[in-house]
Order: sequence, then structure tokens, then C-alpha cells
Amino acid sequence: MSFDFVYVAFSTDDGHWWSRFLHPTIKHCYVIQPSKGDWLVFGKTTKGFQMYTTDDVTDAIENDIIVKVTIRDHRPRLFMLNTCVGAVKQIVGINKPFIWTPYQLYRYLEKQCKS
Repeated sequence: MSFDFVYVAFSTDDGHWWSRFLHPTIKHCYVIQPSKGDWLVFGKTTKGFQMYTTDDVTDAIENDIIVKVTIRDHRPRLFMLNTCVGAVKQIVGINKPFIWTPYQLYRYLEKQCKS
């Protein structure tokens, strides 16, 4: 069973020195995908990649903002920022080079969902 959509979750993350330069409530993003009755959660953190499955999606999200996104066909990018935003853009298939912050990604996805 293959799904052509994922959920992108946006959350706050105050544990880093650069957090003060980001939006007050949207500082981190990660992907949640349905997978054979479970949920696959994938995110990029400062310590590496975080990937796990859960049977209850509420375990993965707390007070996060969730956006449903259709996955697009895309070519792998030669250059990608090694951040949570870069990882989400690679999974979803967004080829916009000037989306750097989670808030910019949120605004872009919200605009795409409305049209």
C-alpha cells in the first residue's frame, strides 16, 4: 500500500542558539506518513535523523500544526541545506531553493493547499 500524501508537522524548539531568530511558534518541522496501519515519523534534528513508527499518531504530535501535503515527483537536488526544512523539502518534492526556515515552508504549503 503506497500513499501519495504525507503530513508535515510544525512545532516549537527552543533548545538552540538560532531559535531566537526563527518564528516564535514554528521552529521545527518533520514528516508523518501513514504506513500499513501505523505511522512513520521522520525528522532531521541536530543529532541526526530521527525515524520511528507508532500506532498512535498522538504520540508523535503534541500541540503541533499539521498540514496534509501531496508528494510530487521530483529530481534529487544537487544542493540541499542539512536542516529539518531541507529534509522535508526532499521528501515532499519541493524545489524552491529560498525556503530556508520552517515558517517559510509552512507559509508555502498553506498557500499550495488553498489553491
